Amino acid sequence: FSGTALSLQEWHDNLSLRYGKTPRGLPRKCDRCGAGFTVEHGLSCKKGGLVSIRHDDVRDEWAHLCGLALTSSCVTTEPLIHYGDGMGASLGGTTGNRNGNTLGEEARGGVSAHGFWQKVRSTIFDVRITDTDSKSYGNTASDKLLEQFAQLKRDKYEEACLEPRKDFTPLCYSVDGMACKAARAAE
Repeated sequence: FSGTALSLQEWHDNLSLRYGKTPRGLPRKCDRCGAGFTVEHGLSCKKGGLVSIRHDDVRDEWAHLCGLALTSSCVTTEPLIHYGDGMGASLGGTTGNRNGNTLGEEARGGVSAHGFWQKVRSTIFDVRITDTDSKSYGNTASDKLLEQFAQLKRDKYEEACLEPRKDFTPLCYSVDGMACKAARAAE
């Protein structure tokens, strides 16, 4: 089933959510931060684990799909993104990008796929999953939010990827599966 089979409990939970009901058996408090537990809290709590789990699931599925399209030897997860000329440590430990943000000497992307957009170049993909229905985003449309987050990723990583002749593509998704333009193009 390629990871798409649901257990009976998952099926019931999804049916409840689809019809606007609260799934049965939710804990009263978040096991990590102690806040009252709701479906919304579970989707947005940075300490509770669901945020990193859904990110890693998307990253791993993207790596798997890239491996099927190319070859698995052309695909790696968590590739390094180096900033500047590697001299950051001797200059106080940080270098900056074109927007003046202070960054470490390196960061990690989500997936690297050699030959994705062009035969002789690698592409670094970086994933962001966002609950676009969160109250903190106000009434901003989901598609606009996803494009904003994609631009933030580009501002942070694209220049550092282009220097060593690599491409960069942000993969920004909402928790309910809506994709930014770059992710749709890559799909």
